[in-house]
Amino acid sequence: MSDKRGLLSEDAIAKYGAELADRGTVLIAPDTLFTKDELTRIDQLQSDIPEEQVRKGDAGDCHNVFVKRVRLDHAGHNPSNVNGTASAQIIELLERKERVSALRRIFGASSEYVIRRCQMHRMPPGSFVGIHLDAESDPDFEYSVIVQLATEFEGGEFVVYPPDRKLQVFRPHLGAVLITTCRFWHEVRQVHAGERRSLVYFCSKFGGANRRIVEDHAARVRSAS
Repeated sequence: MSDKRGLLSEDAIAKYGAELADRGTVLIAPDTLFTKDELTRIDQLQSDIPEEQVRKGDAGDCHNVFVKRVRLDHAGHNPSNVNGTASAQIIELLERKERVSALRRIFGASSEYVIRRCQMHRMPPGSFVGIHLDAESDPDFEYSVIVQLATEFEGGEFVVYPPDRKLQVFRPHLGAVLITTCRFWHEVRQVHAGERRSLVYFCSKFGGANRRIVEDHAARVRSAS
């Protein structure tokens, strides 16, 4: 995966960066950003994190997915790790210097990015992630990074809906990394067989409190009456 010059060659970084800039989404080949040993280590660490079933997203979007929280990013609060040592070690692995540098250059940024939210997704048959916009969870989300941790499943395609071209359908293999802008609507189609598992994290240049404004339904009703 890596050589004496770094994680990725200049040509590879330029290729992936150009595709991300043009399409808003890029699929990076397995064994490129994460080694098999690192994927195994992530799997070992996440086994100690409690799981919850999520059916509703921050903006009211509908899902059916099992989630393990690594780092939270609630409206009005700074990002913070949860679930102790396991989460801290996963974040430490993600923030290894060469990987951060390669991603920053693929993003086309001159400054460093921070991980604002991180979580594990497990999707057995019948699971799906409904159409949603990541930026509605945090307006400072810029890119999501999805690391595929399983390969023996059917369905579960990652579908992106760019505003100015045809939809994009991705079927990542084990170890592949999908990067997409948080400004495009997207979904994960229903899993039909097997189990789809992934690590998902969201990157931003802003490290302060989540600036999402949460609408107060009761207040809106009072102001309208």
